[in-house]
Amino acid sequence: MKRISLLLTGLLLLCGWVGAQNEKISFNETDHNFGVIGEKDGNATFNFILTNNSNEAIVVTNVVASCGCTKPVWTKEPVDPGKKGTISVSYNPLGRVAPFVKTITVTISNQAPIYLKIRGTVVQSFQEKYPVALGNYLMKTKDLHFGRIESKETKTIHLEVFNNSDKPVTQKVLKLPKYLTVNFEPVIIPAKTAGIVDVTLNVAQGNNSYGNLSGEFTLLINEARQSFSYMATVVDDFSQWEVTKKANAGKVNVSDSEIYFGNFTSGNSKTVKIANSGKSLLTVHAIQSSDPLISISKSHFAINPGEIAEVKVSVDSKKVQSKLSSKVLVITDDPNTPVYEIGVFASIKNL
Repeated sequence: MKRISLLLTGLLLLCGWVGAQNEKISFNETDHNFGVIGEKDGNATFNFILTNNSNEAIVVTNVVASCGCTKPVWTKEPVDPGKKGTISVSYNPLGRVAPFVKTITVTISNQAPIYLKIRGTVVQSFQEKYPVALGNYLMKTKDLHFGRIESKETKTIHLEVFNNSDKPVTQKVLKLPKYLTVNFEPVIIPAKTAGIVDVTLNVAQGNNSYGNLSGEFTLLINEARQSFSYMATVVDDFSQWEVTKKANAGKVNVSDSEIYFGNFTSGNSKTVKIANSGKSLLTVHAIQSSDPLISISKSHFAINPGEIAEVKVSVDSKKVQSKLSSKVLVITDDPNTPVYEIGVFASIKNL
């Protein structure tokens, strides 16, 4: 019991000594909060100013940061009584998007270590997070790529937007195709505030078409017109098919995955063979390309099991400027390969 009492007395004396020593040194701050830092806005730096309140000169003998992302630079010369020194701490936010807390251990004239802290939150810069700028209406993208979507499916894309102006922004949608809806949250975005634009594609509300579904719609942003493009590839809703139907379905086999026209020395048309190696009728819903220079001889037809159909793919060679690199999509009711892509390439030699 006596030993415990002596130990406690010793600890109290030590703590009193450390406290007394630290009272001889004061800082403008010991825990600095940078707040929000842009990831690519460069290093964030804060100067911890120490004051020597003692009657003797002191020396900052060492300063160590808790990680390599934090760099301290300090006054190496002795700090006389009543004078000030500086410990400058820089934090590198690049590649560190997250909240952070870092500790800086300061040793002064062989006294007990003093611990300083820096903290903050690193976020992506506006230029990186919102690369599309429509004036002060910032967005991540204007292009809406829904990807592959089944014929009865509904899919929503959430567009994050930001009002970077000092005034509210009002959003309004103009006429839309019947298979698209647009909702705003909120409709009026306050200054320096983010919002969400939900664009929903309901294929069942369309014309039961397959393949490319694309177009544009217009929003009014503070009465200024802004156009947005959308794109989707519509395929069959195979989720409704029974296991037996899928197993016995038609199977598409295409003779070419790429077509090269070169310099059109062998003409501007190529024949592609499409075979059905399955057990049932294969329906070719569409064969199409989004490139206006490419035309297809026929688009919608059916192929019996074991049979082969031929389709001509042509390129308007007179309008190819220098090179052509595009795709032709074959849309079928083959549940394993509903979309088959054919690359189309052409070039014109400089004369």
